[in-house]
Amino acid sequence: MTICIKRFLVLIILTFAAACQQTLVALPPAPPTQAPRLQPTPRPTLTPQTIDLPAATWTLTLPPAPTLLPTFDLSQVTLPAPAMLEDAPEAVLAPPAVTLIPADNTFVVGQSVQGRDILAWRFGGGEKIVLVVGGIHAGFEANTVMLVNELVNHFSATPADVLPGITLILIPAANPDGLMLGRESGGRFNANDVDLNRNWGCEWSATAYWQDKRVNPGGVAFSEPETRAIGQLIRDLRPGAAIFYHAAARGVFAGNCVGDHGSAALAAVIGEASGYPYSEAWSAYPVSGTAATWADGLGVPAVDLELSGTRETEFVPNLRALMAVQAWLLDVS
Repeated sequence: MTICIKRFLVLIILTFAAACQQTLVALPPAPPTQAPRLQPTPRPTLTPQTIDLPAATWTLTLPPAPTLLPTFDLSQVTLPAPAMLEDAPEAVLAPPAVTLIPADNTFVVGQSVQGRDILAWRFGGGEKIVLVVGGIHAGFEANTVMLVNELVNHFSATPADVLPGITLILIPAANPDGLMLGRESGGRFNANDVDLNRNWGCEWSATAYWQDKRVNPGGVAFSEPETRAIGQLIRDLRPGAAIFYHAAARGVFAGNCVGDHGSAALAAVIGEASGYPYSEAWSAYPVSGTAATWADGLGVPAVDLELSGTRETEFVPNLRALMAVQAWLLDVS
């Protein structure tokens, strides 16, 4: 009896243990004591970029004033007083009153309205004279001043390029007051607001034009100190050829004062050597009282040489032209 009771109790205990084990296995896992936190994805750090623009490849510069060599000592030469230059042949054909070419290679031709020197450079000592003038119009034509400066530098460094029997007279800036104004339309005129290439004697007119604009030609021919000074130089030296530089119509235009006096032949020599057109007369608009026309009336072959643009000096073709003009003068009887 006792053994049966013991077996029964053991059976009950085993059955209860198995039931408890099944219950424990079936229970879900206990909830965590703290809910998990989502970790945000780190944002990339944005570093602002600095964009370096390329440096400018151009600079805006005004044309420089001419490089001036030491001024000639005026005590060594007598310059003519400014005076009106008559158109009458008996006045302009008179023999030179004074010798204007000093031994030094630099001299003062005259002064501008504001008192600036009009400087000239002399190279060689021959009887045949070539006169070269730049900067009658400054402003946007200031590259003509730069060109004549380059010619001055060239003949200073290479004097052998002045042929025997030739004298070169180079005037870089005929209008120094206008040159000081820089690249603007007002620089075309002198300090009296006169267009100096409308102020010469032959065919002077009180009504004058630049393109379609009326310009001031001065009260009378040679009213301005700049034209009087250079005109006196031309009358006294009587060059064999005169070249007046301008820009930018690209061509060689012969002076013609009531007929041709050798200027057409000079234009052909320059045109053939330089490559500039030369056969056509100026026809873009009416012009009057120009330097080349007045010089032609004196029997001085003269041209207005227009560069192609307003920036470049076109040095090489113009040096070729000047060498050709020297050879032409030496061959002319």
